[in-house]
Amino acid sequence: MDFEAALRSRLTSAVPVTALVAQRISWVDRPQSAALPAVTLQIIDDARDQHMGGFQTRLFATVQIDIWARNYGEGKTIKEAVIAALAPEVTIGGVKFGAATNIRARDLSERTETQFIHRPSLDIRFNYAAA
Repeated sequence: MDFEAALRSRLTSAVPVTALVAQRISWVDRPQSAALPAVTLQIIDDARDQHMGGFQTRLFATVQIDIWARNYGEGKTIKEAVIAALAPEVTIGGVKFGAATNIRARDLSERTETQFIHRPSLDIRFNYAAA
């Protein structure tokens, strides 16, 4: 399993998260007509550090996680569940995650033709390697 699949698997196997968003967790794209709430993931930094012998085996990626919610309270609740699911050190699907670092949150929103969407957004830095 690669990093992206393992990270999504962490969220889809976290009962507090799926109790709120079901399986509506996807990479990059959330169709506008899809039901809310939902979560999207997007890599915004994928560092490939090297040393004298080549690439390091421990990799680092910063992922933007957007929560798409119907109201502010729902977004905040989902945000906290996502942080709790992704912060600890864990091995899943052959990927060993270190503890998440540099967790940054911001409140975003957008108005569509039919609704106002609350969109808390997180940037979380992950360090990971093959288990």
